[in-house]
Amino acid sequence: MDKLLVLFGGEIADWKPILIAIAALAAALMSVGVCLWRGEKLLPMLAALPLGTLASVCLARLIHWYCRSESYASLQSAFSEMRGGGYSLIGVFAGMLLAFGLVRLLRLTRDLPALLDCAVPGAALGIAIGRMGDLFTTADRGKMILADEALHHLPYAAAVQNATSGATEWRFATFAFQSIWCAALCLVFLIAALWPRRRALAPSRRGSGSLFALFMALYCCGQIVLDSTRYDALFLRSNGFVSLEQILCAVVLAAVAAVYSVRSVRLHGLRFWHWLLWVLALAGLGLAGYMEYYVQRHGSAYLFAYGLMCLGLALFMAVILALFATSAQRRGGPDAPPDANTEITT
Repeated sequence: MDKLLVLFGGEIADWKPILIAIAALAAALMSVGVCLWRGEKLLPMLAALPLGTLASVCLARLIHWYCRSESYASLQSAFSEMRGGGYSLIGVFAGMLLAFGLVRLLRLTRDLPALLDCAVPGAALGIAIGRMGDLFTTADRGKMILADEALHHLPYAAAVQNATSGATEWRFATFAFQSIWCAALCLVFLIAALWPRRRALAPSRRGSGSLFALFMALYCCGQIVLDSTRYDALFLRSNGFVSLEQILCAVVLAAVAAVYSVRSVRLHGLRFWHWLLWVLALAGLGLAGYMEYYVQRHGSAYLFAYGLMCLGLALFMAVILALFATSAQRRGGPDAPPDANTEITT
């Protein structure tokens, strides 16, 4: 049974919606704060946040209905009875990106990547707080049953009552680890966004958007593994093997690698080490994909499978970082643009 919060006067409320509301508010405030610190225009962010929130709720519900249609009487009931059912985090990302894109189409901003950079720390914070809401529900559990009693506590495991036998099982606390992972990403990218001011990851040399691209890559690496640990991952109706989130995360990783590959090749020309990096990237992603197949066929080999899956994704992320590092304009090079802080004299 989900844990409830008893309010003043005996009123009862669910913990999860309260924490989700806190998460949305914290994400918005941090995004606005980063905008102010970096000297970006505030109007585009203020316009995108409410539009994105509304779109996120609708898309998150729609995706959950598509993947879990058996949980609803109909599509209409999925939107008319909002208290039950669930929401997909994929829809939250989609709704926010749709809102930011609309802000760009309305020409409220000319630098959409810079706006997305400002939203990155807030997005990570929002997910970290929002996933804490699942610590108070029966959803915070994974496929793995942890037998070691030393791990029978958060953040490692959550107690779940078996619906058939009534016995208490200590299952891997998937959402607790996701919350910790996103909190770490929030700290890293908040530091990168605020220091040095308005030059996060040297945008004068790489262009804005690097914070957003690297955040998405790191977040997706973590989600590919964490989503595999869930017993209730969302699948396409035509596919019960790889979850929808894993598919989209792999697409995002490939897109980020492609962007920085193009930039690196344009700057340095096609070199031998580019081919080497691409082979390593394919090997890493291939290892992660095979381990997903392996863990579904060998349910007791969780540590082995997820260890190698993490290794493969770490290798892919290392390739992205190498391509990112080589995509920077070299200072003083013949094709290097003048630094934004360098005075040009004649």
